[in-house]
Amino acid sequence: MDYNKRNYFLDNLKVLLISLVVFGHVIEYYIDGSYILKGIYLFVYVFHMPLFVCVSGYLSKNVDKCKRTAVKNLLLPYIVFNMIWYLSVYFATGQYMFSLIYPGWTLWYLLSLFLWRISLKYLIKIKHIVSISILISLFIGCLPSGETFLSFFRTINFLPFFLIGYFLNENHINLRKKPSRIISAIIITIYIGSAFYIAKNDLLDYKFLYNSQSYADSGLNVFQGSLFKFISYVSSMILSVCVANIVPSKKKFYTYIGKSTMTIYVFHIYLVILIYIMIPSWNISLIKNSILIISPLIIIYILSRGIVGKIYNFMFNTINKILSLK
Repeated sequence: MDYNKRNYFLDNLKVLLISLVVFGHVIEYYIDGSYILKGIYLFVYVFHMPLFVCVSGYLSKNVDKCKRTAVKNLLLPYIVFNMIWYLSVYFATGQYMFSLIYPGWTLWYLLSLFLWRISLKYLIKIKHIVSISILISLFIGCLPSGETFLSFFRTINFLPFFLIGYFLNENHINLRKKPSRIISAIIITIYIGSAFYIAKNDLLDYKFLYNSQSYADSGLNVFQGSLFKFISYVSSMILSVCVANIVPSKKKFYTYIGKSTMTIYVFHIYLVILIYIMIPSWNISLIKNSILIISPLIIIYILSRGIVGKIYNFMFNTINKILSLK
């Protein structure tokens, strides 16, 4: 595979996924007021984080380097931005909630990725580790309550996708081109229709797809929870292949954004909160709908600017020098 094309594909895929992350967080506040928004939300959450995790696994093939730099690149940003998040909550509400072991809102991903990368060297030595990780994730849903402590539930539940990403090679990436894009589009359309049906009839708690709850937290018994989680895993894999199939491999005008996913991820939540303030409730309104559609694009554009990356790099280069981290 041509190296540059492969990079363009990954960057384009990362742009799509970070866009869905921002869009999902923008509409999250309003989904209880519209089954259409909830349907879109359900569809996005079936695959976007599993695929995001899979890409992270694929980019973790240099196991020793990833382990060596995990503290500097992941744990330190997690600690800093978790402090910023809880300070923001304190100034906004007056409630002191600071804790390093409980990730604030979206910051679970930094902590989970840190844990995956420092343990990857040992996990890949275990035979059938992907199958084992899936079985473990099905089992922990049986625990009486979900646990946000150290992002435990999400770390376990998304681990299979991280491992799958790690074990993918160039030949596997090329296989995504085998199905025709028409077939992929049809499958995606079927899943979108199914998501709308589930949302309209309130058949599933959307928080189930966060992978941070036990089955009981979602109002499911062990059989239902295990079955739904297995179906969600299969659906995540099918949709991931279909979505990857329609992502272009050539350089596009937006490809450069793929290099800025980290800064977009850690900063976007504060701009999303501004949207919540601007639109305190959802109803059928052309202006409000336009804001919900356009605002994620504006957020991504702003946070993909070079100045944001320079601020981020300056901040952590300074901290790393102080702490003597290499």
